[in-house]
Amino acid sequence: MSEAADAATDYWFDVLKRPVLRAPKAVANVALIRISEKQGMRLVATTEKEYRGGMMPSQLWEITAEEWRARRC
Repeated sequence: MSEAADAATDYWFDVLKRPVLRAPKAVANVALIRISEKQGMRLVATTEKEYRGGMMPSQLWEITAEEWRARRC
């Protein structure tokens, strides 16, 4: 999963030329949060969000293109 997340993040920054990647994640999804941490993303907000199973705690993670490129070098 980490390799797929890295490929998607590369695409986001290198092909789509986006300056920032922000990704909401359910707090209960520990595996996805670990991938964000491994990618160097930082937690910027915690809120409640509607998911398929109802309202749940949610976190918003982000990384900039510059931060991503610095980690990849």
